Amino acid sequence: MSYKNMFDAPGDGSQDENTLYSLSGEFLEAARTLQSVPPTKTKYSHVIYYLLGHSAELALKAFLFKRGHTLEQLMKIGHDLGKLISVAAEHNLKSTKDTIQLKELSKLYKTKQYEYRKNSGVNLPDLQCLTEEIENIHTAVFDALF
Repeated sequence: MSYKNMFDAPGDGSQDENTLYSLSGEFLEAARTLQSVPPTKTKYSHVIYYLLGHSAELALKAFLFKRGHTLEQLMKIGHDLGKLISVAAEHNLKSTKDTIQLKELSKLYKTKQYEYRKNSGVNLPDLQCLTEEIENIHTAVFDALF
């Protein structure tokens, strides 16, 4: 079942915090894998940023789902990582204070600029720091869920 279809199938039992968290881990692992690939003619930076953003989005949504937010409420937040961080902080998720790079990523992520790249110059977050921030969020969500 695709990510979009997951939210189109209310009540079928496939959408829960465990599914969201599991998908988050897959996106995080894919980003780590691409980061370990030696540079070639093809740069993977936008793909890595997208994967990291999606991992953060799904992890935060898993946490919020566990805290009682409905899928409909999560859909209204959409891809706004800044809003997800803010709402998760209201629910006392640890590791939401040190998210400078993730908030920077949010500006481009919510407008899908990592999926549909424009030729204009953009300031990208520090990749190593961003990865660490998302790993910290991932760990905090894991601790909150399990």
